[in-house]
Amino acid sequence: MWLDPGTGLRKSPPMRCCHRHAPAAAAIGSSDPHPFSLPGATEHYAAPRPVRAEHVRIELDLDFPQRSIAGTCTTRVSAVRTVSTVTFDAVDLDLTDARVDGRSVPFSNSGAHVRVELPRALEAGQACDIALSYRARPRRGLYFWGPDAGYPDRPLQAWTQGQDIDARCWFPCLDTPAQKATSEVIATFPAAMTSLSNGVLVSDVTTGERRTQHHRMAQPHAPYLVTLVVGEFDEATDTAGTTPLRYLFPKGRREDALRCVARTPQMVAAYESITGEPFPWSGYAQVFVTEFILGGMEHTTATTLVDTVLHDARAHLDYNAEPLISHELAHQWFGDLLTCRDWPHGWLNEGFATYFEVLWKERGDDRDEADHHRMLDLDAYLSETRERYARPIVARSFQAPMDLFDRHLYEKGGLVLHELRRRVGDELFVRALRHYVARHRHGVVETVDLARAFEEATGHNLDPVFDQYVFAPGHPELRVEVRYEADDARLRIAVRQTQRTDTGTPVFRLPLDVVVTVNGQDTRHRLDVTDAEHRFHLPCPAAPSQVRVDPRRDVLGTLDVDKAVGLWREELASAPEFRARTEAALALGKDGGLRSVEALGRALMDMGVFWATRAACAKSLGRIRTPEARTHLLDALDAAHPRVRRAVVAALGEFRHDARVAGRLRAVVEAGDASYFVEAEAARGLGRVRAPDVLPLLESAAARPSFQDVIGAGAMDGLAETQDPAAFPVAVARTAYGQPAFLRRAAVVAVAKLAEVANRKREAVDLFAQLLRDPQFRVQLAVCDAASTLGDRRLLSALEGTTFSDPRTRRYAREAVRSLREGAPQAREVASLREELDSLKQETRTLREKLETLSLREAPPASKAKARPVRKRAVKPAPTKRGRTPPKRRR
Repeated sequence: MWLDPGTGLRKSPPMRCCHRHAPAAAAIGSSDPHPFSLPGATEHYAAPRPVRAEHVRIELDLDFPQRSIAGTCTTRVSAVRTVSTVTFDAVDLDLTDARVDGRSVPFSNSGAHVRVELPRALEAGQACDIALSYRARPRRGLYFWGPDAGYPDRPLQAWTQGQDIDARCWFPCLDTPAQKATSEVIATFPAAMTSLSNGVLVSDVTTGERRTQHHRMAQPHAPYLVTLVVGEFDEATDTAGTTPLRYLFPKGRREDALRCVARTPQMVAAYESITGEPFPWSGYAQVFVTEFILGGMEHTTATTLVDTVLHDARAHLDYNAEPLISHELAHQWFGDLLTCRDWPHGWLNEGFATYFEVLWKERGDDRDEADHHRMLDLDAYLSETRERYARPIVARSFQAPMDLFDRHLYEKGGLVLHELRRRVGDELFVRALRHYVARHRHGVVETVDLARAFEEATGHNLDPVFDQYVFAPGHPELRVEVRYEADDARLRIAVRQTQRTDTGTPVFRLPLDVVVTVNGQDTRHRLDVTDAEHRFHLPCPAAPSQVRVDPRRDVLGTLDVDKAVGLWREELASAPEFRARTEAALALGKDGGLRSVEALGRALMDMGVFWATRAACAKSLGRIRTPEARTHLLDALDAAHPRVRRAVVAALGEFRHDARVAGRLRAVVEAGDASYFVEAEAARGLGRVRAPDVLPLLESAAARPSFQDVIGAGAMDGLAETQDPAAFPVAVARTAYGQPAFLRRAAVVAVAKLAEVANRKREAVDLFAQLLRDPQFRVQLAVCDAASTLGDRRLLSALEGTTFSDPRTRRYAREAVRSLREGAPQAREVASLREELDSLKQETRTLREKLETLSLREAPPASKAKARPVRKRAVKPAPTKRGRTPPKRRR
């Protein structure tokens, strides 16, 4: 499952399929991250199974005007031990009748569970059919949508979403992943509509104004994977080998839909090759629906996708939906064919689907794109550990299973698979995956099953890897010092693990790859890091031109490398790995010297350099903020690659109060750009540079239609960055129900940032209290995320007093309450401190430039000059308070 489609690149903002969500913006000034478990959390284990579900038949009539359902769910159960009652999960279902093998029986309904009295006890191995008739107006599980005053063009649809424990909200069931059964869905609805459910369509009958379609699923699957979608759709078909494919999408959006799903056949072929398992079901459908509460959901044979990922040719310049499409497809194997036994082991669903996004990138694009995608996963996971918490991937203490659907379950889970791959090598990794799939197909799995499969297939005992990365919190935090010792003709590499180990994080045992280049020849070394501190000496007959530590950035953790700045410059210019070049670009941004600026400028303009490395060069030049850095950025403003251009525009936003930069950014906003995202970034940057008289232009830009309203959201961010009190009512107006959904969320953040300077915090608190009850739950989430930025404890009563139906909103409301009670610094204070820090940094740079200029005039001959060391910190900023992660899906 992907929690959210996000905007721009996959990882920002963060919600993804299946259920992944992270806070939208980091609160500033935090101490250490908080514990994962909130007050009231309890230990959760797999539910007992006195009976097993064998088959589920759901007959359902949908009443769209009343937004209600009526029907009968018949479950065939077999006894594991002697039982005289069977208890079903059933939330807010009005039970009208219960029958066992056609005979009416007593039952009780608590509102959460239905207890059925059997007419006679079932002995082990005996079976019976239990039919429960009911009515409901579901609040969860099944959702009705249609036009209203705010959104008159919204289509009339109904769809279901059962993960994690919401299947029980639309049909009575044994609602645990381990209860896998075959199924039927027989749905009746308006004749103009069609439906999609699991398996194959076996009948389709229209009587008057009502239509009944009957779908049957012949293979067992978990209750949360049962689906029903009803609406009016256009359709396209395709095949993947012998597997039929269907694509259902809003009327008139054929080309936009095909941009999303066109490579599905190639994805199916790739996954069949990797897993050794042909596509395991009768066919595969993908349907795009309105207002879906996730990015996507991998219902067996029939994935549901949010329609906001549908995009036009302009958006396709620097956006595609393939991370979502590939993620959900991977679940047809990992999650549907092999299903986690209970949610603490949910990473066996989500981690696999997340890593298969990377595997698809390798096969569908190239290794550089795959490594970049994996870098986004690492950044997302590390951000969560800094800003929220670090927890074991397999954790049992929580309030709702949905609490587990975070960056640990998704991104860290996927990165653990990459760690296994680099321990055993590509060939054995694929062999182990195939063995795991073959052994557990159509079954349920726990982490130990994966560990044993790898051991049996490879001969490697990988229990230490699982103990360190899955069952313990945290990750290695490596500091590496590289020094060449000419007298001894050797390279000294000192490695220290600096992570705290007093909260359960271990000292890790891991391999660390180092590639040394001498006289144009590469030598690869694998260092075995087993202790908190190591010192390695590598033979090196001459001074190296490159020392690439972890060149593809494979280590699941942070990496802080201290080495000569000349090595960084050489690696930026000629390292064969894109990740090594990118790390060099980021390191040179922390050096900031004239030679480093020139090296960054050359790489930025080099069309042969991978786009993400060029984007990192732009970022570093923006960090340096010297006149020379500005010149390089302005020269690259017309870069052909839209993602590079976007990074350049973002970097120019660092040049506060620079009239020349402001003029160029204004021109981009006024004239527009071929890329929605570049135009959005220019609007954002125009506010960041504090250009004068930009309010009318940004207010106008906020009204421009664009994919996922990225231009409007960028303009809203820009208005917030101006810190102009006059922008406050503009932001408030854009939070209104009926405004574009993505724009509303950006406006919520802008209100929080502007309330202090506008002296209207009371108004902001009242607005936020109202929005916490908004029909769009993502707006509720935006308010929870923005609460720390607003920093007003008067919001506590609304956060604590509002009843949220979505468990994600409940979680983030509690985290917002904790942040406010602990006294997160107010946005205005933080902004003032940042401005002071920026001023000090600029003064320091000016002094360094003068010193470097003087040293260049008096420099010794090149053959005697010594390279100046620079520290590079890859991913370890100061701790911050819990807030939003800056992307995702990560499903």
